[in-house]
Amino acid sequence: MKKKKLVISIIVMLMLAAVSSVWIVQRHKAVMEARAVEAEQREKELEKKRAEEEAAAKKEAEDAAVASHVYSHRGSAGPDEHSFRAYDAAIEAGSRYIEPDIVISSDGVLYVSHDLSAASMTGVNSMYEYLDSETVDGLETYSGNKVLRLSDVFDRYGDSINYVIEIKPYSDACTEAFGEMVDEYGLAGVITVQSVYPEVLEKLETRYPDMPKLFVCKSQYDFEYYVDAPYIDILSVKASAGLMTEGNCQTAHENGKMFSAWTLDSEEEIKSAIDMGVDTYFTNDTPLALSLEREYGLEARGESGN
Repeated sequence: MKKKKLVISIIVMLMLAAVSSVWIVQRHKAVMEARAVEAEQREKELEKKRAEEEAAAKKEAEDAAVASHVYSHRGSAGPDEHSFRAYDAAIEAGSRYIEPDIVISSDGVLYVSHDLSAASMTGVNSMYEYLDSETVDGLETYSGNKVLRLSDVFDRYGDSINYVIEIKPYSDACTEAFGEMVDEYGLAGVITVQSVYPEVLEKLETRYPDMPKLFVCKSQYDFEYYVDAPYIDILSVKASAGLMTEGNCQTAHENGKMFSAWTLDSEEEIKSAIDMGVDTYFTNDTPLALSLEREYGLEARGESGN
């Protein structure tokens, strides 16, 4: 009887062991299958993340290529020119290059204005160089904006945007004040400086050899005389004067310069510039320019990456 009970116990134990083995095998199989599913899911998630990152990188490269050719003239010309409203609108449209023109007050403060006189923006018929900063700070433009200091612009945007800054007066004081402010804010790497006076650019070449310098050419003589100047990187011509030509574009490129033009505001002008190989141009219609650069320019310039 005892022997029989022992046999039964052994059989039960063997059966339990067999059941346990089967359970262990099944459990292991289930765990391995679950891990395989998790690994597959992780791989899918990684692939999705990589695809999203690649798409984001491609879009960023495309956006950069589109924006690299477009300078937002005065932010946008019109009643809001050289105001935060104008600059913000250009940036929101996709611009990466805004153009503040700078002048200097009688006490050495830099302000943003297209003209040397306050008349066109504020109605006050006086040159900024004869007005002190307290007076200029109290002025209001026709559209109700303040006359911005260059420091206001730098404070607002910092290095989040590129600046194409024109030094308007032929003034050592203005040029020096510009340099001091650039150094104070550490923004030399995001500034292209421009002037109608090549001497201003030549002076800045020593201080900022890596800062792109744009010469504003108002005549064919200007273009031809300075096309090989070593301190000039970009030659910008007046399109309405007939200076935006294939010949000038080719000559600039042959001399290692970028070729630019101002001010292009129509679809016809912008497409002509793209076809010609114009590197950059000023426009008062940033949304139109960026749209044309994306829809027409990427392929025409060979920048689409397709």
